[in-house]
Amino acid sequence: MAIDEENPERPAAAGAATRTYRHGLARPSFYKFGYSLGKWLPRGVLFVLADILADATYWTNAEPARNLQANLRSVFPRRSEREVRELSKRIFRNFARNLVDYGRFHTITDEALDRLLPSIRHLHFLEESFAKGKGVILVTGHIGNWELGALFFGRLGFKINVVTIPEGKERIDSIRGAYRMRQDIHTIVVDGSPFSSLEIVAALRRGEIVAMLVDRWEGTDGVPAKFFGADHRFPRGPFALSRATGAPILPAFIVRDGNAYRGVIDPPFFMDEREDEAGALRLSESLERMIRACPDQWYNFSPSVAGRCTS
Repeated sequence: MAIDEENPERPAAAGAATRTYRHGLARPSFYKFGYSLGKWLPRGVLFVLADILADATYWTNAEPARNLQANLRSVFPRRSEREVRELSKRIFRNFARNLVDYGRFHTITDEALDRLLPSIRHLHFLEESFAKGKGVILVTGHIGNWELGALFFGRLGFKINVVTIPEGKERIDSIRGAYRMRQDIHTIVVDGSPFSSLEIVAALRRGEIVAMLVDRWEGTDGVPAKFFGADHRFPRGPFALSRATGAPILPAFIVRDGNAYRGVIDPPFFMDEREDEAGALRLSESLERMIRACPDQWYNFSPSVAGRCTS
């Protein structure tokens, strides 16, 4: 569930690197600034500062705002232009608030973390899948606060492996890697080497969780499925891994709920003899449900969904 922010969903492919599209606030300076302030300022004050920075970013970074609004029009065609603009502003603010919480995770107590994420709906799906001993392929999208998922499930005693590709900014990679390491979350970097695929398979065969983002794919060999009525492609990696190892695929999300978060876990599914297209449809349906339920937490600043291989 909790993985890096751009295209880390290539576990079974050596694939070529793709363009990393970064939000204006995803900068090493902002991470460092947030980490420092998180030690001294209350969360509410940090949110006020985050909102100010988000508004400034919205007005000064035309491309991500334009891309976001185009994506929102594609999936919510009945919304007016005013509604789309207001929704996109809320998304920028929520993204900045997520970064605030991300920066605070390594300083708050276990009790405070429990208050931040008090409930996981259908947690038994994860527990039952994990008990089978085949490992779990935990998949999510750029919705809510995916990094919190790895931290929370790790604290429940599950061994977590986060699949990612290099961010493109060495300092951000270092910050995230060090943060996860402190929480006993292992990062598997997919950089074109065949060893990363072997590492992922080994983790599943040890009965561990492998978490990955699956909603953005810019390759030509993805699995087709309808996404909000438009043609879309999902990575083949999760399906190939499930078929090869017997591990279930488990869609899961961590979304903001007022001042806290809540987890949502969908029923697991196995590939076995299932066609990849059927698995892609299951992923698409899970993603659509969460985006419709939490449209202001869908962080899609990449170019338009419609007719492309991104979401």
